[in-house]
Amino acid sequence: MEVDTQQYEVSDLVRYAYEGQPSKVQDVFNELMMGRVFDSIQQKKVEVAQQFFNPPQEPEFHSDEDYDQEETEDGENS
Repeated sequence: MEVDTQQYEVSDLVRYAYEGQPSKVQDVFNELMMGRVFDSIQQKKVEVAQQFFNPPQEPEFHSDEDYDQEETEDGENS
């Protein structure tokens, strides 16, 4: 079975509209939108995969007790 791999352009949409071929206009519009949606989904997949495998580094927060312990260990008492 052969798959139709014709790539439509916006100019095709305008031309078919001008020629009064509404079914062709609809076909071209659907193909254009499907391509854009597919590209957006692929881009989002890449973003999600990057976040999953490379999570953003969150800064470490220390409580006041942590700082008090470090000062005591270093021999510095206030």
